[in-house]
Amino acid sequence: MQSVITEDFAPLAQALEARAAEEENYSAQLAIYHRGELVLSHSVGEHLAGDALTCIFSCTKGLSALVVALLVQDGLIDPKASMATYWPEFAANGKGQLTVGEVLSHQAGVLGVPGGVPSKILLNSAEYAKALASMPSIWPLGQNIVGYHAITMGVLMEELVRRVTGKELKEVFEERIRKPLGADAYIGQDPALEPRYRDVLPAAEERPEFFDPFSPAGLAVNSASGFALESGPVYNWHELANSPQVRQVGPASMGAVANAQSLAAIYAASFGAVPQLGVSKGLLSEDTWSQVSAELVYGHDRTSGLLQAFALGFMKATARNNYGSIFAYGHDGANSSLAFADPAYQLGFGYIPSRNEGMKETSTGVKLSQLARQLIMQKNMKAKAAGSNA
Repeated sequence: MQSVITEDFAPLAQALEARAAEEENYSAQLAIYHRGELVLSHSVGEHLAGDALTCIFSCTKGLSALVVALLVQDGLIDPKASMATYWPEFAANGKGQLTVGEVLSHQAGVLGVPGGVPSKILLNSAEYAKALASMPSIWPLGQNIVGYHAITMGVLMEELVRRVTGKELKEVFEERIRKPLGADAYIGQDPALEPRYRDVLPAAEERPEFFDPFSPAGLAVNSASGFALESGPVYNWHELANSPQVRQVGPASMGAVANAQSLAAIYAASFGAVPQLGVSKGLLSEDTWSQVSAELVYGHDRTSGLLQAFALGFMKATARNNYGSIFAYGHDGANSSLAFADPAYQLGFGYIPSRNEGMKETSTGVKLSQLARQLIMQKNMKAKAAGSNA
């Protein structure tokens, strides 16, 4: 990541440094694009310094949702159409009424296979999709019930993309987003990038937690005897991310590898011009980004009990997770990462720490996003005052 600290956004760099002073061996990356310009790119700590890449967990879902958004823009996907329109087998066991929008906003109730699945299915989304298609929903449909599909959301998006394009989601991401932007964000990491990869570190508050394989929470994380990989079972998220097998497959739910600057760049380019990257207009038109970022569901999550809101694959801001405006679209990740676009502020935001920071009333990523918005408002006010005095 290049180092950039502009005057108006220097307080963000200072806030990140202050956060690093609170915790031994804290390391993180933060990047901000405003009005298509890179105004901040800063890292603290040694672990994620220089050209480091690391797993971004469910921030991957946001990148995958951008692929779906492009296909909506192409006219290949209608969020209001039945998922079975594109994937007929999905209609099995009463799921034919579910729209694409309902499925991709975590309302389908196909959280996973009871008891978990082995690695040959977990990392083969085409096979996993067959299992999900044949399942009934675990809750009554049509009642706006929301439950976070931690792993299977990626499978659902991958199968939808496969059905309408004949390509893998990660191939479309590479062709239409990563490669044109020259972004250091990969769904499916090339082994040649392995020297740049930095392990996700154990969580700051590592707490043993029981996941009943037959509960909603257990289904959502493929609970069995840990995550079954070819190298043997692993028992938590950071170990799963650090498996080269997982990173190279690049599950659309949690397997992408990136740095913060590339995440901010991708989101900035999703809605507007980014001249530094050769982008003269947003990848998505205003009609498209407003459509795919519209909130589709809000309520207490069936798997966690937390209040959640989702759009078409994107996580929306809530009072609990106040990362952006009503127009913002993006996603956070299990390592406390956060990446999003906020057209209201002309903002592309990327934040990646080296570890999950544990339970906090307000996460570091959200605090930094709030400060970013405040600084943009101050910048706009100064520009307005200067214009009125001219």
